[in-house]
Amino acid sequence: MKVGCIILSVTIFLAIMAVCVMVKFATDVTVDERKREYESRGGAVYQFTKAMGVISLHENTSLPIAERFPYVAAVTRNSSTLWSFACFASVVLIKWVVTSAHCRRSGATHRVLLFQDFARNYTHTYPVLFWRLHEKFNISNPTPKYDIAVAKLNVESYPFTIKPSVFDEKETYEVDAAVWKTVSTMNKKLYLTNDFDVFEVKIASFNRCFEGYGVELDESLICIDLSDHDDCFIHEFGPIYSMDKIVGILAVKPRDCDLKLAIFTNISYYTNWILKSTHTTYYG
Repeated sequence: MKVGCIILSVTIFLAIMAVCVMVKFATDVTVDERKREYESRGGAVYQFTKAMGVISLHENTSLPIAERFPYVAAVTRNSSTLWSFACFASVVLIKWVVTSAHCRRSGATHRVLLFQDFARNYTHTYPVLFWRLHEKFNISNPTPKYDIAVAKLNVESYPFTIKPSVFDEKETYEVDAAVWKTVSTMNKKLYLTNDFDVFEVKIASFNRCFEGYGVELDESLICIDLSDHDDCFIHEFGPIYSMDKIVGILAVKPRDCDLKLAIFTNISYYTNWILKSTHTTYYG
């Protein structure tokens, strides 16, 4: 009886040791895999990118268009442990992005994601050092008026070579809308994809947007007509450009699929404010 108990005890002990060894081995493999992923994919930044939901649809998608608007950026934020897409921006003045003031959420951490290599589906995110919102923008009761902000990026640890978009005070008549396509899930969470497109859009009269949204427009805002396209633009989409010049950032997105009008903040109107806010004394 005692011999049987001893044998059983030894067997159980050996079994426990074997399980411990297997768990240790499996854990070591997992750690090594995570370490390799960290070293090869940019470490914690890569984890940020994954959490922000960049979904690869297919390789080499829209590559010429990616080269056409390489400065389009996505602003993402993290209120707790979940990163989510907030809005789009455009790189200006090397280390800055210009975006909508309503994009910034108080108490949240923000990062700016750039799709640096569409062919290899590679992205990189940059921390926002600080924001500068327009002084007249009402955070507690936001309106399209003065809905503009600039954010400075921390690019010291990972400099990028993306040429920034240009801007000036001249009026623009022909514009393209940059569309970094998104996928919406059942719970209405938006995920970015590696698919990109550009639409030629029309500048409409102030009255059309006033009739559609009840917003009185002036020279600081632009009414954009999207009715020539079948797509339903009910999600946030990218800035509008004229060649490499950024013309506007989204202030009011289309209300539904039938009302294909959007209101953009006129960047040319705020040229001096951008230079002042970024402490840039000269821009050529």
